Amino acid sequence: MSRKAGVQGSRDRGIEGMKRYAFLGLLSLIAFFGTRSVGFTAADRGLEIMRDVEKRALSDSQSYEGAIEVIDAKGKVLNKSWHFWREGNRGNSKVLVRFDTPAEVRGVGLLTLNHAGGKAEQWMYTPSIQRDRRIAPQEKSQRFMGTDFTNEDMEERAVEDYEYELMGEESFAGQPAYKIRAVCKDRDNTQYSQLYFWVRKDIVATTYIEFYVDGKLRKTLRWDDWKQVQNIWTPHFVEMKDLARRSTTRIRSKNMKYNVKFEPEWFTLRNLRRVP
Repeated sequence: MSRKAGVQGSRDRGIEGMKRYAFLGLLSLIAFFGTRSVGFTAADRGLEIMRDVEKRALSDSQSYEGAIEVIDAKGKVLNKSWHFWREGNRGNSKVLVRFDTPAEVRGVGLLTLNHAGGKAEQWMYTPSIQRDRRIAPQEKSQRFMGTDFTNEDMEERAVEDYEYELMGEESFAGQPAYKIRAVCKDRDNTQYSQLYFWVRKDIVATTYIEFYVDGKLRKTLRWDDWKQVQNIWTPHFVEMKDLARRSTTRIRSKNMKYNVKFEPEWFTLRNLRRVP
């Protein structure tokens, strides 16, 4: 072999070595950034799904009548009923709930003014003492009118008030669903350390939630009896279970309506005090 050929061979081997080094370096970069993008994509995808859930359920307003059944740990059943009205959308909505039965709670009402990125304002009116009072922040975790819903559960929060992570796909009640973890950005504005959502893939709607307090599963919320109302997939059955109290609250709704027109003062303290 000539000296020239030997030099050329050495150069070729050097170039090949550099190519292999560059290729391995590229693989390392792909692995590094690929790993980082998986976590980002899970968070981004979770938010994207929850935004889609909100978009599909979007309406200017809503009203319905609810039959409520509260079952305690011993199986004792207490029946109630209410009217529910909502104007606006999650995060910037106004909600009024007024009880119809039984007689001793007729006229009791809750007015909630929700603010995206901020704390909701709530007032409770009790006809028997003809007085309304504002619910304090420390009362958010208290039960609402003997149900398994707390005052905080009666709020409606904006999708952007939470950080999300898509955990994967996990069927619920035989339906393919996305499982999404959510943590409230304002930790001082909630009793829950984290939530897990199951979002049905076929109708893109939340069908089940697990509520955790201090990292422990405390409550579950399930929606069922789905029907289309004005082209919006709507549950007509809601079930909240308090695992610590071993009690359950079920709500069956009827006369569901969307895009209802309300009087200008409907969601005010003045109307809250009005007993039908």
